[in-house]
Amino acid sequence: MARIRTIKPETWTSEQVMSLTPLARLAFIGLWNFCDDGGNHPASARTLKAEVFPSDDIAATEVEALVAEMLGQTLLTAYEAGGKTFWHVTGWHHQRIDKPSFKHPPFPAEAATALRALSDEPATTLVALGEHSSNDRRIIDAASTTEGKGEEGKGKEEEESNNSAAAEPSAAADTCPHQKIIDLYHEVLPAARRVREWTPARQQALRTRWREKTDRQNLDWWRRYFEYVAASDFLCGRTTPSNGRKVFEVSLDWLCKSENLVKVVEGAYEN
Repeated sequence: MARIRTIKPETWTSEQVMSLTPLARLAFIGLWNFCDDGGNHPASARTLKAEVFPSDDIAATEVEALVAEMLGQTLLTAYEAGGKTFWHVTGWHHQRIDKPSFKHPPFPAEAATALRALSDEPATTLVALGEHSSNDRRIIDAASTTEGKGEEGKGKEEEESNNSAAAEPSAAADTCPHQKIIDLYHEVLPAARRVREWTPARQQALRTRWREKTDRQNLDWWRRYFEYVAASDFLCGRTTPSNGRKVFEVSLDWLCKSENLVKVVEGAYEN
């Protein structure tokens, strides 16, 4: 259910928010109304389009690109629960909500605890989903997502402003070896679709797959994964569909989607 959220003036001058295109900025602000009181929302561009742009001639694929901007600016982070993917507004812990209710699975306790522990720092250091290293952190504008519920936000403005000084975003010390994994993909699957542009959305997908399990934080795991794909006639386009459709063409994007990775490692595409 949609909720009333307030927008602080500092939001508009946040470096991260200003880095968004105008439409992505609107989508980000609109997203707040449809997050639950934990700052979580299903990772569905189709749903977000219906909520924020119900009467606009905007395709779900365009909304995906807007979300990719938010992820690229670390205003959102993705996490998984119960086999589904969700978005979490990374500065949500600064909001003041009386009697919160939660519709979606909570952001992982380990990360949420770290967020709360750091919530009083003027330049809030946010620990991203699944990270275990204190070296891999992001700086985000705490004011960009400060919220109250209508009138109840009044009287707390001074308290919130003390905790919401705008912070310059810094480059994340990303432990995921993106280029090495891309090189492995090209080496083991030379006939697969080539990676030509490594967009923020693609970085986020690979980073999430890398972090969500310890055994994946190893290049040998990714080599074995790609070798498993290389042994599949279907994934490598060595089979001709009887229905006349185009032969399947695997890509790194496809392999980094959670549901596809699970299918591959569980043997769904074995010959």
